[in-house]
Amino acid sequence: MLNERCACMGLQKRLFRWTALAALLLVWALTSALCEDSAGEIGALTIDFTIQPQILVAPGDVTMTFVLDNPTRRDVQNIYLNSSDGLLSEPIGLLRAGEKQTLVRPHTVTQEELDAGEIVYTISHDPLQRDGEKVVYTLTAAVTKAEQVPGVSFTRQMSSRFVPAGGQVTVTYKITNTGNVPLNTLRIRDALGDFNGRLEQLEVGEAKTFISRVTLESEAESIPALEYAVPSGKEYVLNLDPAPIGIADTGLEVAFSVGQSVFSEDTVDAILILSNSGDVDYTNLTVTDDVYGGVIADVLYLPAGGKNVEVTYTYPLRGDGEYRWRITGANGAGQRLDRLTDTVTVEDFHAGGSADISLTASTDTPRIRRAGRVTFDFAIANAGTAMARDARLYEVNRGDIRRLAVLPVGEPTRFSASYDVSADAEFIFCLAYSDAQGRQHTQTSAPIAVTIAADGADPVQTEEASAAFRGPSLRLGGNSTMFVALLIIAGAALTVMITILAVTSIRNRQERMKRVAAEKQRIKAELGRTGTFPAVKAPEKRKKG
Repeated sequence: MLNERCACMGLQKRLFRWTALAALLLVWALTSALCEDSAGEIGALTIDFTIQPQILVAPGDVTMTFVLDNPTRRDVQNIYLNSSDGLLSEPIGLLRAGEKQTLVRPHTVTQEELDAGEIVYTISHDPLQRDGEKVVYTLTAAVTKAEQVPGVSFTRQMSSRFVPAGGQVTVTYKITNTGNVPLNTLRIRDALGDFNGRLEQLEVGEAKTFISRVTLESEAESIPALEYAVPSGKEYVLNLDPAPIGIADTGLEVAFSVGQSVFSEDTVDAILILSNSGDVDYTNLTVTDDVYGGVIADVLYLPAGGKNVEVTYTYPLRGDGEYRWRITGANGAGQRLDRLTDTVTVEDFHAGGSADISLTASTDTPRIRRAGRVTFDFAIANAGTAMARDARLYEVNRGDIRRLAVLPVGEPTRFSASYDVSADAEFIFCLAYSDAQGRQHTQTSAPIAVTIAADGADPVQTEEASAAFRGPSLRLGGNSTMFVALLIIAGAALTVMITILAVTSIRNRQERMKRVAAEKQRIKAELGRTGTFPAVKAPEKRKKG
């Protein structure tokens, strides 16, 4: 009996799998047939037809763009592009299933097409069905006839309104056709430099630039005029306002002084005073330290007319030090400024002083779980009475880290550096420098061991390691029609499977009930033949107590 049940259940499972597979294939075939039949009825191609420009004032050339899309699962054969007058019939060929093709073709719009307001083309291809007819698509693109409206933009740009005597000014003229008709016989005239620019034609939307460079010894004036004509023959003249150019007086004076600070014996104060007695402004001036490096001040504005700008800066005591600043920028006359102050030497206020340099190196991750970047922190302090010069920090086996021009007294220098560590390693950092007498010294930090162990901290990933986790991401998308078809197929398959399971469950239940009834009938018949029943012993009563 058990073997019969197992065989029955195995047969039911195989029946279920084959039935589900057959249902899926049937739904897929029906969906494909419906899609093919629908495509055959409306044509296989989806075509987009546009032209550029869409607005013309007279017959002329346009660019046509045809975008052919074959969304079906059939190849389309023998595609032809045909003009409405039949003079053009261009073979395009084959467009495979699921492909797109873009055609760009020139076309000369006739007066008839412009009056009708449209351009007509047709695209044809072989029938989709064996006994079908040739498929023809009629395509139209709108073209609008506009009134002739001439327009022009004429601008002038000057490099400066002030130049020094013998200096040069650059004038840039720009013409742009902002109308809807071409401009003809264009002429630019300017008394400044006796400039004369010529251009025979400027198409709609096109721009042309002319450049004139003039050297001036005295004041001058730019008064440009533009002459042009339109296709109707009418002529125009456009004048720009006069623009005077002056001869600049660039009277810049620089005063620089450095001395002991009145507030502390361990600092020196540097003062720079800039004076402008000329008639042009200075803009975006930058002051930098030409000896020790660094920006002292930037984006300074120094107006004309005797105005002053003062810049101050306090240095730590550097022993016998030299100070020199550089001023860079430009003035309103277009001149670039690059000027050095005088060099000022300040003697050591504490004679006989010496530098006392210490180097400390440390890391927060001496034990790491895997290969990665380890960051080291450095502190360089000068506890002496004189500064040190030409300092170079380096790692014994890995080379230079940083160079410092000076190590001032009382100002610790702190910074960090990182190394890629792929195995157990030891780092030894050294600082080489010169004292006030020019003698060379070297300070060495205590060795730092970096170990890779399972109980270590997580390091920063190296570039190579992080790159292993970078790559293109995937994004779901696709044809919405195919998505709907798949949903239909999935729903149909689910319905079939539920139906089969329900029918199978009912049959199993009926067969089980039949087997139970047969078993009861067999037991009843067996009892009827013997006519005896086993004795039943009554349960004994428990005695109290």
